[in-house]
Amino acid sequence: MPRLCATCSHTHLFRGARVLVDGPADPPGYAASPGPLDLALRFSGASPTEAEVLVSPGSGETVLAVGTYTTEAGTTLSSRTWLVNEVAAWEAGVELKIGVRVG
Repeated sequence: MPRLCATCSHTHLFRGARVLVDGPADPPGYAASPGPLDLALRFSGASPTEAEVLVSPGSGETVLAVGTYTTEAGTTLSSRTWLVNEVAAWEAGVELKIGVRVG
């Protein structure tokens, strides 16, 4: 699975934040039925970090697992997992709307 570029316009994730993922094949199809994605996620003021979209085969629950990263201000944020409340197609990719932190 190729690593796709993703961006968040904030320095960290929180409930309601949005992550834009560039380049998945068939964005409307992916939004309707999300699957796993390997991401290079860039936050505002930080270098890219590894992230993954994971989907539970049984429930279909979708989460975003984000690796540890350091902000431009020098704050280190540990790896965390967030529920994805909504996936929507947009111009060249999909938008993930972040829900509660689950890990």
